[in-house]
Amino acid sequence: MSPVRAVHGGAFFDAVGTDFQTLERSGEVVNADVLDAWYDPAPGVLEALRAHLAWLVKTSPPTHGEGLVQAIADARGLDPSSVLLGAGTSSLMYLAFPRLVAPGDRVCVLDPMYGEYSHIFEHVLGVETVRCELDPDDGFRPRLEALLRAAKGCRLVVLVNPNSPTGVHVDRALVEGLLSGLPSETRVWIDETYIDFAPGTPSAEPLVGTDPRLTVAKSLSKFYALSGLRAGYLATSPQFVADLAPMSPPWSVGLLAQVAAVEALRDPGYYAARAEETAVLRGSMAEALAALPGVTRVFDSVANFLLFELVRPLAASVCAATATTGVFLRDCDSLSPRFQGRYVRTAVKGEAENARIVAALAAALAG
Repeated sequence: MSPVRAVHGGAFFDAVGTDFQTLERSGEVVNADVLDAWYDPAPGVLEALRAHLAWLVKTSPPTHGEGLVQAIADARGLDPSSVLLGAGTSSLMYLAFPRLVAPGDRVCVLDPMYGEYSHIFEHVLGVETVRCELDPDDGFRPRLEALLRAAKGCRLVVLVNPNSPTGVHVDRALVEGLLSGLPSETRVWIDETYIDFAPGTPSAEPLVGTDPRLTVAKSLSKFYALSGLRAGYLATSPQFVADLAPMSPPWSVGLLAQVAAVEALRDPGYYAARAEETAVLRGSMAEALAALPGVTRVFDSVANFLLFELVRPLAASVCAATATTGVFLRDCDSLSPRFQGRYVRTAVKGEAENARIVAALAAALAG
């Protein structure tokens, strides 16, 4: 029996070779079906890894990532006791959710939203999901009143901010209104994987010190260009950290990832510049996508990706056609039952790669 697994992007790796024997092919593909950074990690990251690579590869890391925990706490203004490391946010989801919900509980999620959440609730934990349906004519923007209605009777509310696949963010006022409007027994989980692509959008992390119901999941992979190393953390109450710590395995984050993440956090200026460049690239790409026959609208985004709607339900065939040219895009059907073949997401890449994406789409839509 085949296991039931969440649907993700990443089909591009079939073209590179999952046996890693033809990695040189990586320069031939545009992996826009995943949301990895288009730029390299900060120079200090690569210098540290190159200088000590042999030792780092063969050496066991600090057992619980103590140095990385302190670096995160210093960078984010958190108490170290409020930080729990993991091998990316997905790993932390599978650790935390069995301790937050149980079969028979109800969980409120956005629709559309990152599909791993509904997968783990429905197919792994047997929890009922209540979908707060976001209106495309409202730009898929979450609204507080609708969220509170949908969350009635739910044990947990999950937001992705900025949301994937839409790229829409919510402000601190909505988060505070949600916490204020929910009953004391309802927990809130906010995934901020892409928030650093939107300078000026305040993180909810400071609120974990005042409301023990809140957990903020943070990736150190996407924005910091460390996706291949898998590192992330939860910012939450010290009590919840203490509850999860006994089940969090030692060496949950490898040594290469710990060193790279510490170095990345030491260079905020480098990454702020990349966020600015990404915004320029995103704007240009949105204009180019909107001009394509067969694209009915491109949605505003503050992140490193764009969601667009097709005139006709051709997402699967369009993505298959672009893949034959080495351009991999994401058919978004798995992210909402309402999408029905009309929505595609593309990562924002460098200028040349973005031009390949637009050209491949134009050809696929014309065919």
